[in-house]
Amino acid sequence: MDTNSMWTLLQEIGIWIAHLNLVLVVIIFCSILAAGVFFERVLYFKKIDIDTGALLLRIRQEILDGNIVEAMNVCEQMPGAVSNIVKAGLCKHTRAVEYIENAMEQRGLIEIAKMEKNARMLSIIAHIAPLIGLLGTVIGFIKAFGEMRVSSLVEISATQIGEAMEYALVTTAAGLVVAIPAVIAYNYIISRIEAMTVEMQATANEVVDLLESRHGE
Repeated sequence: MDTNSMWTLLQEIGIWIAHLNLVLVVIIFCSILAAGVFFERVLYFKKIDIDTGALLLRIRQEILDGNIVEAMNVCEQMPGAVSNIVKAGLCKHTRAVEYIENAMEQRGLIEIAKMEKNARMLSIIAHIAPLIGLLGTVIGFIKAFGEMRVSSLVEISATQIGEAMEYALVTTAAGLVVAIPAVIAYNYIISRIEAMTVEMQATANEVVDLLESRHGE
């Protein structure tokens, strides 16, 4: 192989490496985005999660005594997803049970939507990160085999081929490294949402029972 051919080959390899580096940059960006979404959701759950038992303990007697305003003040003193739902029901305490349930259900949908905000981004990243890594590997193989075809296997050492293949496979590994934690993080967030949804439903039912028992007096 003459000097010009070697220089051309090095230029082609440089372009190929640049393509792979671009793929790695995209994967790194996905990892940063996934980490940001996960920690933002964890902090949000910590913000809206309250001691539901303590909330019910404080508002139960207030509701039974007819001190609805005081019960609503308790909800404001303990801000969170559950207290927001309870407050929505208390605002309709003079209406029929159906209206109270509907108000709490509507507020529950709002709270669930807030909890799910950006969570699907983790699922998307978990799905596309391996595909992006695989794309980088395919691009690397195409470039490597293209150079092998043009320059012939005789003129390219086994070491050069091995290095090219190794670098191409790095993108697939990087994609999997990002995808696996993203899957775990997404399922953790979904499990937190499901647990809080059950808690909201149970609390809402208890508040409805309290208001209904008060109306029956």
